[in-house]
Amino acid sequence: MSSSDERLVVSVQQYGFEDKPWEGHLATGLLVEPGSVLVPDASNGIAEATEGIDLLVLPLPLGESGRVERLVAEQVVFSSTLPDGQGTRFALIRMANDSRHTPTVEEFTECRLTEALEQHGGDLWAALEALGAIPAGTRDAITPELLRQVPAVEAEQRRPEFEQPGDDPGDGGPCDILPPCKKEPA
Repeated sequence: MSSSDERLVVSVQQYGFEDKPWEGHLATGLLVEPGSVLVPDASNGIAEATEGIDLLVLPLPLGESGRVERLVAEQVVFSSTLPDGQGTRFALIRMANDSRHTPTVEEFTECRLTEALEQHGGDLWAALEALGAIPAGTRDAITPELLRQVPAVEAEQRRPEFEQPGDDPGDGGPCDILPPCKKEPA
């Protein structure tokens, strides 16, 4: 597991399924940089999502490990895991905005990745697991049941915390909470 205790997966979603993410799910991805998602198996649906792609960054367990994020795909680059188009088709999706989450995929070398891909017949998920870059079972972490929980978790996370400064005599007024206001020395 990553040095971060947070476990992240990304649901690559067809645009327009905000209320029913279990119906819009196209593929499971991994946050590999704050602004990039790797989809180790991009064989179904992504290229056909011409209306747009949403990326649901899901910290697991839902509602306990951080905020669910809904981000927008800006660019999708497809490639194959083995030379001459052999192996699995994968995608790297660049997002319009960075995620606030820290990527949880561990680093690996090109040599080790090539070796692992050859050993696993081009299966990028299996290669990443074999390298210890991701925990075993990550590819199966997104289920319809998990995605059915997302709307309620997102609704709860949209509720802001409300605070009112106390009546403490040290409460100096607006400058205590307005970031651009600099207090003058006493």
